[in-house]
Amino acid sequence: MTTLKIQNVSKIYQLKNGVKFYALKDINLEFPNNGLVSIVGKSGSGKSTLLNLIAMLDTPSEGEIYLKERSYSSIKRKERPEIYQNDIGIVFQNFNLIEDKSVLYNVELPLLIKGEKKNRAKELASQALMKVGLNEEQFDKPANELSGGEQQRVAIARAIVNKPKVLLCDEPTGHLDISNSIKVMEILKKISKERLVILVSHNLPLVKQYSDEIITLKDGQVIGKESIKKLRTLEEETNLKTKHSASWTKDVFVSNFRKRLKRNIFTSLCLVVSFTMFILVMGFINGKDSAIRNTCYQQLDFGSGSISQEEKVSGTGVLSLTKSIRPNYEELKKNEKIDKLFEICPNFSTIIYQNLSFEYDGTPLNNLNYNPIYSFKGNSIDKSLIIDGYIPKEDTLKEVVINQFARQTIKKKIGKDPLGEYLNLKVYFTNTYITEYEEYIQDNFVMEKQIRVVGVVKELKYLNSEKIYYSNVAMEDQFHSSLLPNLSTYFGYDISWYDYVMNSSDISMITSYSYNLFLKDYLDKSIVIDPNFNFGKSLNFTSESLLVSKSLQDFMDVAQYGVILFMIIASIGSILILGIMSFVSYSEDRKLSAIFTFLGARDGDIFDIYLGESMLSGLISFVVSLGVSIGFEHLLNYIIFNVVEVKNIISIPFLSFLGVRFLYPIVLLAIIGLIVFLATSIPISFSKLKKVKEELQSL
Repeated sequence: MTTLKIQNVSKIYQLKNGVKFYALKDINLEFPNNGLVSIVGKSGSGKSTLLNLIAMLDTPSEGEIYLKERSYSSIKRKERPEIYQNDIGIVFQNFNLIEDKSVLYNVELPLLIKGEKKNRAKELASQALMKVGLNEEQFDKPANELSGGEQQRVAIARAIVNKPKVLLCDEPTGHLDISNSIKVMEILKKISKERLVILVSHNLPLVKQYSDEIITLKDGQVIGKESIKKLRTLEEETNLKTKHSASWTKDVFVSNFRKRLKRNIFTSLCLVVSFTMFILVMGFINGKDSAIRNTCYQQLDFGSGSISQEEKVSGTGVLSLTKSIRPNYEELKKNEKIDKLFEICPNFSTIIYQNLSFEYDGTPLNNLNYNPIYSFKGNSIDKSLIIDGYIPKEDTLKEVVINQFARQTIKKKIGKDPLGEYLNLKVYFTNTYITEYEEYIQDNFVMEKQIRVVGVVKELKYLNSEKIYYSNVAMEDQFHSSLLPNLSTYFGYDISWYDYVMNSSDISMITSYSYNLFLKDYLDKSIVIDPNFNFGKSLNFTSESLLVSKSLQDFMDVAQYGVILFMIIASIGSILILGIMSFVSYSEDRKLSAIFTFLGARDGDIFDIYLGESMLSGLISFVVSLGVSIGFEHLLNYIIFNVVEVKNIISIPFLSFLGVRFLYPIVLLAIIGLIVFLATSIPISFSKLKKVKEELQSL
């Protein structure tokens, strides 16, 4: 069986003016299975073009090349590594050694790429080096410390270590003096006894001295073929068994990482910023809602509010007008949700707040809010919010609780802590009743009390105000016991202010157009803040504490969008930096990649080298990011707590995520791996469009 045959091969280049140029034309050659065959001719005759076609570094425009009776056109790109490993070895004029690596490593590399074990590769490489006349003392030297002749011999040893069927040599003596040229030709002559050696050279005296056959080219055509010695046909030599392994790539990418240490440190720092930002933002998203909800509960009147009913006045669609009226009390009681969760009470805010004032020893106290809670007894309020003093044991208007903001305001006014002090409270309201005879009956509601501050509660800082809390149960008793004397005389029976408010028309201003609702049990507070909780059709529940909660939630939602946007920008920037660094590294190593290719490395192996380098940067960045993010989590939580008193708003679920232990770091590592993979593969995929032949010729 003929190892190599060329049939009707032409190589055509299209010139700029549209004219076709034949670098090779109708080449027909059949090579022996062994011997030294030289291709000679003047510069531009097509020698190197023919060698590149045989080496599969280029493809013919016409015709076919057969290797062991298999056409090159039928060999897919993914099969070429096996061809380079078993059938074709290449020796270049400029050696193409990995110069900073040892002589032994250079020759071991084809074996490692092929899948040979390290110890066996070292043994076979040593044999190949000694076969070309190098001694063990030179094995550990970097390749660039050898002379030109020695480097060429290393290149030959590397090319034959896998025992290829065909050895291609491109001007192997071009850069050598006469002494080294003779040594190299003697080595090639010796090797040609076992395999086919095809040599391209300008050195005619050496060619004639050592060649078994000489092929002469001129203007891309064979013009002469001289057989100097009849060659015998050898039995086919058994190659080393191919056992593909990518383990060799680990040493290469680790070495590359060290070689580009400063660049990789810079890349890792960029990734640390991006990964840390990603971890913190995800921690913010994970912890935000729970932290805000728990913080919003820190209001003594949380769950207290008023409920009104929307009634259509006129118009349709978006132009319709509505007004608020007080709902029907009996219908509210029939509403199972409301009756089960809330105390339904008349709203006295029109009477209380129209003329309300506080003072201390003649000093007016302004900007204080007089807020009801249902009762100081029972479970309607969260008594754990008390930070000083005590919660009254009985429902009385004589004892009140204030929040820390009211405490600070009053203290500035009176010059001392108000806890335990008495404040003067005055409420004044005038009501006018119009009889059916259009007579005006006026009654005044007057309440003046000495109220003692007995407790201070700590509340949410965000948008909160100075509040004095009183018992609504005690206030109802006050309204029950207070009469409208003139109206009572007119009707002939006692009418209390409580009865008057309850029995007034639902559209009367004195009703405040609403009822007050108070949670019966503060432990049900999560229901009130649940956006899916519905009080009923046309019913509208409003609460100052819920408005504060909603405002804080909206503020944090806006902040979330901002940090997500910043995270995306930072991530894109880091991905671009990683991609650029990978592209630059790959571009710097074009020669190295080309060397790996003709030594039999697969495209995937070469990609793994640069992916491995990026992955190593990514892994280091991931580990550093975990530590950095924990530190920043505590720092940012501290800062945010001091600004808005929201506790643990950033909660990174390192230990448990979706109920699975350590799932979050695993998912995070997978995401980071995907980002690094994409950032590395995309630019390298584009850069791989350049052919190996062009890469070798450009270097």
